Amino acid sequence: MNGLDLKDRKILYELDVDSRQSFHSIAKKVGLSKDSVIYRVNKLAKAGIIRQFHVVIDTGRLDLISFRLYLKFQNTTPEKEKEIIGFLKMQGNVTWIVSIDGEYDVGMWVLCRRIGEMRKLWKEILGRYRDFIERRWLTIFSRVSYFPRAYILGKETNDEEYVFISGNESAGADRTDIEILDILSMNARTPAVEIAKRLGITAKTVVSRIRRMEKEGIIVGYRTMFDIGKLGYQYFKIHLNVHNLSEEREKQLRGYIKRHPNIIYDNEVLGGDDFEIEVQVRSLNELRAVIEEIKSLFSDVIRNYRYMIFYREHKFVFLPEGFRDYFAKD
Repeated sequence: MNGLDLKDRKILYELDVDSRQSFHSIAKKVGLSKDSVIYRVNKLAKAGIIRQFHVVIDTGRLDLISFRLYLKFQNTTPEKEKEIIGFLKMQGNVTWIVSIDGEYDVGMWVLCRRIGEMRKLWKEILGRYRDFIERRWLTIFSRVSYFPRAYILGKETNDEEYVFISGNESAGADRTDIEILDILSMNARTPAVEIAKRLGITAKTVVSRIRRMEKEGIIVGYRTMFDIGKLGYQYFKIHLNVHNLSEEREKQLRGYIKRHPNIIYDNEVLGGDDFEIEVQVRSLNELRAVIEEIKSLFSDVIRNYRYMIFYREHKFVFLPEGFRDYFAKD
């Protein structure tokens, strides 16, 4: 994997499972000294393989609606597409943007407190770029699971699942909670003492609030953003539509999705396709192998499929900009 040894890959996997765990804990798991782990992590960050440590938040517990929007362009030059993406990046509630090869040209994740916020953004997009948009597809995420990248260690199966868009009721976070989450979203390894200093509260209060948010399911976990291209991998999205799907066969298909080492997200989308999964593999041939295996195992229920390539991420943040201001009254 691009010159990384087994120790490097074990460190990357541990950081993907829990990026906030101590270097001492990682050292014990991978069989290195703490100083060696720190050296290797810094080296991986300097090489651009590790991009960011971030908290994973169940956005539904913060009373946020998760929209997914795909756009297909028409009559655009590369400069015009760059302009459109630049405009989208500046929108505070657009939290993720990716360029796509396939049926659409760009996809995004939009977090809003109210449907009216999405309506306002949509009107702004159309007001500026209607003539450059051939097709659009707006849906709502109802449940999303992520899985640690078991492929980093060459594992045959994955055993972990973390649900971060659950549809659960609001957990009643206040402004201080959001300020803590905002800091952890930029760097999940930020020490409690530093968070406390920045917010003017005690470290004990920070630790207590983090533990409470973990218990209440606001904080689902802590993950690491990698440059998967530098790991030798490509990012694909597979859309599946089914028929004659019994509860038992759906359970089996979901189980397959969870266990597959190269599948990293399982999206349930209102208004989307029946199954939408995100896959990281080394080549198009490996993607075909995944698709062929799914077709072989579930030929009785798979009606059709299509896939897209996510080839460049332009923005990835984990809370809408200005979200803290919503809690100013608290």
